[in-house]
Parts: sequence; structure tokens; C-alpha cells
Amino acid sequence: MWLQSWKQLKSHTSFAFYCKCSAIVFFFTLCVLIVACGTSTNSQVDPGNQSVTVTIDLNGSNGSPTPPLPDYLCGAWVTNNSPGVNPDNSNSLISVFAKFVHTVNNNPVGVDGATATAQIDWPDGTTDTATAKTTSDGLAVIPIVLKPNSVNKIVLVQVTFTKDGISPCQVPQPAYFTPVLASPTVTQPSPQPTSPSITPTFFVTPPPRPSVTPIGGNITPGP
Repeated sequence: MWLQSWKQLKSHTSFAFYCKCSAIVFFFTLCVLIVACGTSTNSQVDPGNQSVTVTIDLNGSNGSPTPPLPDYLCGAWVTNNSPGVNPDNSNSLISVFAKFVHTVNNNPVGVDGATATAQIDWPDGTTDTATAKTTSDGLAVIPIVLKPNSVNKIVLVQVTFTKDGISPCQVPQPAYFTPVLASPTVTQPSPQPTSPSITPTFFVTPPPRPSVTPIGGNITPGP
């Protein structure tokens, strides 16, 4: 009885062991097939898509050189983009600054004596012109009289520099500003000097009483 039970147990153990071994062998076989298929797929080369090789040159020997600066440069701007306009004052001004320089050894040098001509394009379609001369540093200050009808509207100022023997230089971007209505200034009345109140005091001195000498006797005058 015991021998028969032992044989049955040994038979069941051997079957389970064989099943486990078969499963492990099957798993490894499957892994080998997957790796083999992936290697063969990646090893194929598509003749239409060649691989690209990127080369970085740290010395910059093949790079394009930096382009030089232009011989002449110019620009224009305003320091106050919202100047105030007083309707009661026709002399409301704004200054447009313009710069004209010459490039010497990659350094800007001001152009002296050039004429800066400003074309002012007002919102109502009209155009005015103002001019100024540059100083030794190439700076020109152009005064512009503001118009009351340009309040809350953009005004464009295009500046062009000219000088004999030099090609004209037009500023690429116009300067601009938007006038606003200025608040009226309240003038305080100046205080008037006040004289002290003086009540005059009058002293009246009665005239002296005349001495009367009666005729015919001595009469003592009364008080």
C-alpha cells in the first residue's frame, strides 16, 4: 500500500516538473525569436533615407562673417509720447530728437552740420515741415507746435537727414506721439496787503476866554 502511494506521488511530481521545464524552454525560445526578428528588421537599410551626419565646428572657420555696419545711421524719437495741449495756448510744443552718425572703425561718430527735415503727418490729413541742424555729436532737436484738433490721435513724424557730399539718410521708423488735453492751471490771486484799522483820537482845546473890564465899577467875572 505504501509502495503504491509512493509510485503515484512520484508519477505526479515528474509530470509537474516536466511541465515547468517545457514552459521555461518555450519562453526562452520565444525570446530568441523576438530578438532575431527585431535585429533583422533594424538591419535593413532604406536606400531612400540616408542617415544625416551633423558636424559642429567650434573654431568657426566655416561660419559666415558678421556683416559690417552701414556707413551712415540715423534715428528719431520723442521723450514724451503723451504731450499736453492747452486749447487756450497756441504755443504748446513738443521736441523731436534726431541722431545722424557716421561709422568709423565700427564706432559711431556724429555728423555735424547736417539738416534734419521732419515731415509731420497730422490726423486730419494735413502735413507740416520743420527743420533743424545737427550739432557736433550728430543730434538735432526739432520743435513742433501741437494742434488742438490732434488730441487723443497719433501723430507721425518722418525725419530725413541731408548734407552736401553725403547720401540722404531717412529714418526707417517714424517717431510718433499722441497729444492729450492738458489740465488748466489755476492761478491763485495774490494776497492784498491790509492796512491796520486805526481809530483817531481828537483833543479839542477851548479858546481862552477874553478879559472884560466893566465901566463904572469893578465886576468880578464868574467862572
